[in-house]
Amino acid sequence: MSSRRRHGGTSRQQAGLTLVELIVVLVIIAAGSLLVLPSIQAGAQQREVRLSVQRFVSAVRASSSGAIKTRRPTTMSVWPDDGAFAVDSQDKTVMLPEFGAFNEIEGGLYLDDEGRDRVVFEFYPTGGCSGGAVEMEFDTRNGRQSYVLSMNPLLSTVSVEESR
Repeated sequence: MSSRRRHGGTSRQQAGLTLVELIVVLVIIAAGSLLVLPSIQAGAQQREVRLSVQRFVSAVRASSSGAIKTRRPTTMSVWPDDGAFAVDSQDKTVMLPEFGAFNEIEGGLYLDDEGRDRVVFEFYPTGGCSGGAVEMEFDTRNGRQSYVLSMNPLLSTVSVEESR
């Protein structure tokens, strides 16, 4: 039996990608990423908006339940200029995202703490509160969004209403 070998033949199978094909694929992936990135960022901002509103509602509920549980009045503070709020019995201050701010605040007790304006809402052991409303405004990629969070003085419940 004879075996035939090819020496220096021109027939060759192609395996893998050429450099040009690889660059074309990378350009397509980069273009797709540039189209999707703004949507991802807008989604992240929307998540921050929802989270900020939920944290404020949670702070009101924590203040109310803390007053009922301890049988002592509890307060919640809002620092409009700083974009922050906190339940005074806790050591945790919550900041709004950099594109969020407090707009109008109704009710509460206005105090000047060493040059920092603060609005204090009181919650009572009976389940009521001093009442009031806080408007949060967010300037996102989707435009300006505004939410009014109203505190019911009899039940300390919070209602959230989107305003445009």
